[in-house]
Amino acid sequence: MPRNTRKIYTACRRCKTRFTGEYCPYCGAEKGTHALRGRGGLVGGLLRFVFSLVVLGVVLAIAFIALDYSASAAGDRHGAARAILDSARYAIPQSVLDLYALAKTQFLDRWIHAITDFFNVLFS
Repeated sequence: MPRNTRKIYTACRRCKTRFTGEYCPYCGAEKGTHALRGRGGLVGGLLRFVFSLVVLGVVLAIAFIALDYSASAAGDRHGAARAILDSARYAIPQSVLDLYALAKTQFLDRWIHAITDFFNVLFS
């Protein structure tokens, strides 16, 4: 019985190119993959960028605070932590460091003291 030698073409859902085989030769999509959807355009991209910058800033602030308290609690045993803090303090503007020192004396010290008291009671 003779075989059908006609090629079966598939239309790519992403770039609308007709091709044979498993992958589109132009965009590389696998046969049967879904079409790409829009991702918010310019405003959505800008909002994602700003949100990622805010999250990065929060993570860096938390890391700086944790490093500051761990280096202060350990004294001179953690020279690397002290060196990292000193280099970070040279990079951060003095007005921001003044705000951090004010927030540390007003809020953070009491909060850290309450947490350590809680764990001291919990584990004693």
